[in-house]
Amino acid sequence: MSNEPEIFDFIEDNDQTRARREHLQALAALVGNVYPNKFERSRVFNPPHEDTITAVINEDALTKIVGNETFNETFSSLRRKARQGEKPAPEETEQANNFLNKIRVRLAGRLAVPPRVMGKAAFVHLSDGVSRLQIYVRKADVTGVRNDNSTDPVDGWQLFNLLDHGDFIGVTGYLFVTKTGELSVHVEELQFLAKALVPMPDKLHGISDPEVRQRRRYADLLAGSLKIETETDADEATRELSPRETFERRAKLIREMRHFLDEHEFTEVETPMLTPVATGAAARPFVTHHNALDITLYARIAPELYLKRLLVGGFERVYE
Repeated sequence: MSNEPEIFDFIEDNDQTRARREHLQALAALVGNVYPNKFERSRVFNPPHEDTITAVINEDALTKIVGNETFNETFSSLRRKARQGEKPAPEETEQANNFLNKIRVRLAGRLAVPPRVMGKAAFVHLSDGVSRLQIYVRKADVTGVRNDNSTDPVDGWQLFNLLDHGDFIGVTGYLFVTKTGELSVHVEELQFLAKALVPMPDKLHGISDPEVRQRRRYADLLAGSLKIETETDADEATRELSPRETFERRAKLIREMRHFLDEHEFTEVETPMLTPVATGAAARPFVTHHNALDITLYARIAPELYLKRLLVGGFERVYE
């Protein structure tokens, strides 16, 4: 018998985690495989690439797909009123929905808020890590999809009620705007993709402890993607960058530095991470042993020695 620890051994045992495990067991009985490895999204907004939530909520892309001036004016008015907190006229939403209802999408994302059922229907937001999109699930309309080879449908409403905040799902449906002017997806098919076995971080404040943010960057990124935008966040001049934006800007800076060096005829090289001699002046290096070669190696602290050897070998401009 294996002594390997189970995944549940690493998860704190409390009422919330137990409820999520029970939901996972019920989902396994309902949809079969609770760890599907594939979900194909639609390719409407940026073919041949798959649609993301960020692509769907892009107003320019949406108006381009519809290609109707009347819709463009109506939809722009709806979005403007929604941002200002005004309720649009019923005629405007009806006119916009005449066009939007013809656009069918297949999207995947994480439940950004806890599911809240209102009678026989529910609104909930999906997140792709960057943007959010509201979905509308109604008991009479939604069908569940199994994750095995069976083509038999399952009770979509039962499936929805087994979901928790942070779960990944796939949805198929058509676009529409609500009475408040919010772009949404009317879900016709619902597919379970992955279960979040632990509760999500605070969606209002995120993670405030700086040490936790640095030590658990994955949790910080997740909390940032689920955090509700406040009035302070809406002000571009004063808002703090989200963890994801920090990562993305760092990547852009490094890309531009590479571009600058490449343009000036520098050659990018890769030098050893483990060296037979200690480097880095007075710093104490990490020491390890290479069993196959039976030699002692040191983790490099500075890459300068091998870069200088490249200069000796005839490379005038190098970077790493």
